[in-house]
Order: sequence, then structure tokens, then C-alpha cells
Amino acid sequence: MEQLKFIALGGSVLLLAACASVGGPGVSTYYECDRGTRLKVDFVKNGALVGVNGARAQLMRSTPAASGAIYENRAGWRLHTKGNEAMWNTALRSSPETCRQVAVPR
Repeated sequence: MEQLKFIALGGSVLLLAACASVGGPGVSTYYECDRGTRLKVDFVKNGALVGVNGARAQLMRSTPAASGAIYENRAGWRLHTKGNEAMWNTALRSSPETCRQVAVPR
């Protein structure tokens, strides 16, 4: 009987963890983009630390946005987030990638 209680409790904990929201202050947010780019984003005061495909994160400053949030840096990187979606672009690309937020990176 005690073992059944332990299993039930463990299942409840896993269920609650699965319902937890992705991202937020102090928590990394992950995005997968349509051309295969993977982003790890840590939102910080007035900006975001963005790591691309496992590389070291670069600081991007928040800039005014009519909708959602926009982050840019001097290297020409641009991240526009809105809800669970994002648009990612660099100075080397002519068009942005469409990205979606994921709970666990692949």
C-alpha cells in the first residue's frame, strides 16, 4: 500500500512539472526555427542573452516594439518575440527565420 502512495505522489509531481510554463525570469527559453537554428534565450533587465546553436550567448538590447519584444545587437542580430513565437535574423541573411518556443531542446 505504501508503494502505491509513493507511485501516485511521483506521478502527481511529474504531471505538475509538465504543466509548468516555459521560460520566465531566471529561466532559459528555447526556440527552434524553421531553417534548423536553435536559440537559447535568457531574458535579463533591458535585454536578452541569446545563444545560437549551442554557441556562447551574446547580449542583445531591448528596443521599442509596437507588439511583442524586440532585441538587437551591433552585429546585426535581431530577435522579435511575441507569445510562443519569434522571428530571428542576422545581418548575413536576407530574410528572417520563423521560430517556435519549445519546452526542451532536441
